[in-house]
Amino acid sequence: MNHHRPISAPRTVAELLAGYRPGHAMEQAAYASDEIFAADIEAVMMREWHFAGLANEIPDTGDFFLFDLLDESVILVRGNEGEVRAFANVCRHRGSRVCLEHRGSTRQFICPYHAWTYNLDGSLRHARLMGPELDPDGLGLKPVACEVFHGLIFISLADNPDSFDQLRAEVDAPLAPYGLDRTRIAHRESYEVHANWKLLVENYNECYHCAPAHPEFRRTHPTHMSADRVEPFNLAMEERARALGIPTDFIDRVGPDLCPPGSVDYSYSRHSLYEGYDTGSDNGQPVAPLLGSLQGYDQGAMDLYVGFLNPLLVYNDHAVIYRFIPVDRERSVQEILWLVHEDAEEGRDYDLQRLTWLWDATTKADKHIIEKNQKGVNSRFYQPGPLAEMEAFTQRFINFYLERLGALDER
Repeated sequence: MNHHRPISAPRTVAELLAGYRPGHAMEQAAYASDEIFAADIEAVMMREWHFAGLANEIPDTGDFFLFDLLDESVILVRGNEGEVRAFANVCRHRGSRVCLEHRGSTRQFICPYHAWTYNLDGSLRHARLMGPELDPDGLGLKPVACEVFHGLIFISLADNPDSFDQLRAEVDAPLAPYGLDRTRIAHRESYEVHANWKLLVENYNECYHCAPAHPEFRRTHPTHMSADRVEPFNLAMEERARALGIPTDFIDRVGPDLCPPGSVDYSYSRHSLYEGYDTGSDNGQPVAPLLGSLQGYDQGAMDLYVGFLNPLLVYNDHAVIYRFIPVDRERSVQEILWLVHEDAEEGRDYDLQRLTWLWDATTKADKHIIEKNQKGVNSRFYQPGPLAEMEAFTQRFINFYLERLGALDER
């Protein structure tokens, strides 16, 4: 019998959902079908929350920057009352981009095409030569859902996005000591990866590959080992955290189930580094000043997810934010931002190369293995294999993804 299978033709969402075997990787079409990629955009990218930037990037009234995703552009601006607002960067006249500069400061937004002018609250201020009969009330810039969470700005392109209420209620207190609202971007880097965006997310969500693929990570984080071998490290970290007054009631709050419908999906946990390693650096020594109100090092790191597209890794002295950005079916961008205390100065308080060393090296290695993964998935010999126990969070992502596709298919 010939078990060689040709590359799958585009399949419907219903066929993909029906063919999935729990505990396994997904069918080839999930990563190699234009039809499924188009469904991804509507089911996930246009619905989920996306990290857009830091609130302190726009500290003063009229400060703005743009957030771009695929064909969409969003203006983030500090309003007259000090609030952060988000608007679709689309003129209500004939659809031109209103704002062409990526960031800046302004008193009003003027469309470069026909000079329609908008206030900072998005309302239409002036429509040149349109006459007094024009009613401006329904012609303001279209608002985009926006949330500021511990100084991090998230936007969603959905009409009715999932709520942040449950996330805030559970995570506000344990996250507060890290002072993410008092950080700044020390560096950002984009890595182009020739692979479907889901392969990037799946890779990030498991450490089954860490031992063979990431010697730099393996030097610092014991999470590449089995759970029973990691547990003693976590117990020792918990004692150190308690002595420093760092909250310990959320050290492991990653469950197999997704958050209830209506809530943004989130998860968080804290895991130990190797003893003697204060942070994720080449020698374990601090690379920047302590964050927030922290008074020392418990030799741990926090994993925080706001949705699956915005994982954060928070050490005691810096934080790392990942973004997974689709470009087309088999091309993505993995963007990384390194955050340090807002008062930290490069050259005085931190060395940029040491700060970025671990996750730059790890991401470059990930790029290589993910691109090889895509090539293998494209093969006529590909068949979904079983997931390992250490790939439990990848399974959680697959469940999330299929749930979102299912909701789209039910419309």
